[in-house]
Amino acid sequence: MSDPIIFGQPQFDDDEVALVTATLRSRWIGQGPLVAEFERRLAETVWADHAIAVSSCTAAIELSLLACGIGPGDEVITTPLTFVATVSAIETLGAHAVLADIDPDTLLLTPEAAAAAITPRTKAVVPVSFAGRPLAIDGFLELAEANDLVIVEDAAHAIGGVADGLPIGATRHPRLLTCFSFYPNKNLASAEGGAITLADAERADALRSLRLHGLNADAWLRYRERSYHATLAGHLGRKANWTDLQAAVALPQLDKLDGFLATREHLAAAYDDQLGRIGDVRLIPRPCPGLRERHALHLYQVRVPATHRDPLVQRLREGGIGAAVHYPPIHRHPIYEHLAPSPLPVVEEVAAELVSLPLHPGMGPREVERVAHELQRWSDG
Repeated sequence: MSDPIIFGQPQFDDDEVALVTATLRSRWIGQGPLVAEFERRLAETVWADHAIAVSSCTAAIELSLLACGIGPGDEVITTPLTFVATVSAIETLGAHAVLADIDPDTLLLTPEAAAAAITPRTKAVVPVSFAGRPLAIDGFLELAEANDLVIVEDAAHAIGGVADGLPIGATRHPRLLTCFSFYPNKNLASAEGGAITLADAERADALRSLRLHGLNADAWLRYRERSYHATLAGHLGRKANWTDLQAAVALPQLDKLDGFLATREHLAAAYDDQLGRIGDVRLIPRPCPGLRERHALHLYQVRVPATHRDPLVQRLREGGIGAAVHYPPIHRHPIYEHLAPSPLPVVEEVAAELVSLPLHPGMGPREVERVAHELQRWSDG
């Protein structure tokens, strides 16, 4: 039997091993100099004024909303086509997630759909660069200016992408915060982790405190100083800091990120070529890679007839091909059924047809050919 094709697999080499080993030998494995170095390098990579590393993208979204004053009774508009964490970060704060339908071509929330959902209680919009497709963020920023809102971009899938000529996460506007994920299958991977990039220095300082219980100093700062100062909580914070051990895994990948993305683009083009000939498979349009716009290609997805989607995914998995579904619409989760008081027809149709196929830099043309062959066999019946 052929080796399984993993859906998403991190790529490590001697660079990560050496830095993790050095970190373990240093005995400083909590938040310290490597986290600070990662934050500096990430900000430089995505052209951001500030980068704050945290324990996950979920924490990044929650802390971003918290730092912007979002709380009980507030409404936050978002997309129904996202991982459940996007909404749990909103609802955990006591705010109410409002779902607006997606564009049928881009599969993204649009500024127009968000605008139609605004009420006097709306305080923020959390659009998602789903699958790595970059949002038209300028439209959301115009919406934020006109309605006194903040925009918290969920870019868990999108590091390395480009929107309107700027890297996703770049400093654009004081009302914008961008949240990344470094989960093991993401384009830049660690064991766990996330980050927030933003322009507002005062809000960045608040986030540094909020990620660590609301304290005014972290352990690394206390360790470096010879004089004693009381460590006091000025905010009701969270335990959501990152660690040097995780940063040691992620730091070397910042230099490899562009190469990883180039490989993803090459594999996606091969998928396009081979799957475009299969009658029961619909390709999802993507922008051509360029200086103005670049899809981060965290996911490679196709659409198939809804009645055949789940059996197809099961067939591929039984054949050792790590196909997946991203995602059940938010309002299909039992805990969030109440979030869709009115129909969301586009996401209902699209989500029932989506199949995510294996895509990661450790793959090659043979793996793409094998996946395409299995899809052709399925289509031929």
